[in-house]
Amino acid sequence: MEKTAFITGATGFLGLNLTELLVGQGWQVTALHRPESNIEILKKIAPGVQLAQGSITNLPSVMQAIPQGVDAVFHVAGNTSQWKKYNARQYEDNVTGTGNVVQSALAKGAKKFIHTSSHSAFGIHEGVVIDENTPSNALTCGSNYALTKYLSELEVLKGMEKGLETIILNPCKIMGKYDTNNWAQLIIAVKNNKVPGIPPGGGMFCHVKDVAQAHINAVNMGQNGHRYLLGGPNATFLQVFNLIQKKLGKPLSQKVTPAWALRVACFFMGMASAVTGKEPQLTPEKLSMLIRHPVCNYQKAMRELEFQTSAIETMIEDTLLTL
Repeated sequence: MEKTAFITGATGFLGLNLTELLVGQGWQVTALHRPESNIEILKKIAPGVQLAQGSITNLPSVMQAIPQGVDAVFHVAGNTSQWKKYNARQYEDNVTGTGNVVQSALAKGAKKFIHTSSHSAFGIHEGVVIDENTPSNALTCGSNYALTKYLSELEVLKGMEKGLETIILNPCKIMGKYDTNNWAQLIIAVKNNKVPGIPPGGGMFCHVKDVAQAHINAVNMGQNGHRYLLGGPNATFLQVFNLIQKKLGKPLSQKVTPAWALRVACFFMGMASAVTGKEPQLTPEKLSMLIRHPVCNYQKAMRELEFQTSAIETMIEDTLLTL
């Protein structure tokens, strides 16, 4: 008998990869999408997917879309904005929206709830290798994205207290196919020789296909109420840039842009934004991500979810496939 899944955020980067994988493995999938979302790629890569129009911030639409007794709800949708002007909307999407999906899953008798969070939900920890037991400082770290992802996890745990079996996944920086806005933009910039500078930070990188498979494995292997960090190869941004440059046959950069120079640029971009009202290319929130190098221990996911990792070179090659 086919397993059934309900997925939010199916037209996004991770959502497309997860939906494609689910359908390819024989799942019957219902995908929630906003009226304005482009669903053409989703229909092409996941034939047979059932489309349901709605929004996670509209409770009745979610309640109507989730099939009764669905085997797994994959809540992938999220707002990753890094500009304070969008903080209120980010809270509505990440916190209120998650609460709506949890409430609907409970009402419809969903068997499992797999929540896509982020390593950012742990907050900012300088010089510390975090694991699932690291206390979050998201309430005080100054990042609205980290705050809302942390609060979204609390919404999920409220559902667990009411009988919903839940698993939370916390991936690091994700790369791979169907990316158009994240690392794909960096690759395009390198290709067009339009890289303004290389920030001094870095982090752990994971292939989107590995993250998607971890979501599916979590249904059968994940422990109720547990979090799983999903990491991967540890690299500086300079190392990642060099790998992209090597792949594209470009000269290799040797230097990074110092943090002080980025802070100056951020200040002047912010002043210009105050006049134009447009989002600056570099916000304080983005700057904070670019100058830090978060690292995590993801052995728990490897041990309990059979989480696999891929080389950054493979991630870059797969990203190029759909650019």
